[in-house]
Amino acid sequence: EVEEKEETKYKRGGGADKKKVWPNTLCRLVRPGIARLVLEEEKAILYHCGDNSRVYHGNPLSPMEFEMDDAPALEMLLSTEEPHWIMVQDLIHDDIEDKISIAQSLYDEGILAILQPDEIK
Repeated sequence: EVEEKEETKYKRGGGADKKKVWPNTLCRLVRPGIARLVLEEEKAILYHCGDNSRVYHGNPLSPMEFEMDDAPALEMLLSTEEPHWIMVQDLIHDDIEDKISIAQSLYDEGILAILQPDEIK
């Protein structure tokens, strides 16, 4: 179990300190409501406001496009909020490489916080 004092240890994506996502990496949203999943024309589109500025309409919404079979894994990630974590290997998807790729994409975009098992005390 990750304690609240460990909060400062997890890494948010989108910064200079890029980390690699592995099957045993723990993930959760950096904040509730940061992203929405919409199914459009045989694609799963993730809209997020991870890089929003404080200026009204300063940055447009940043959609990310995924295959339809990625939607269940995306939904699991979007519903995992503090204080909970989900392990990448536990995401719903047939292919572990796709699980890693989905989580890495969201982390790189600044939507996911990650915690490596060796960082938990």
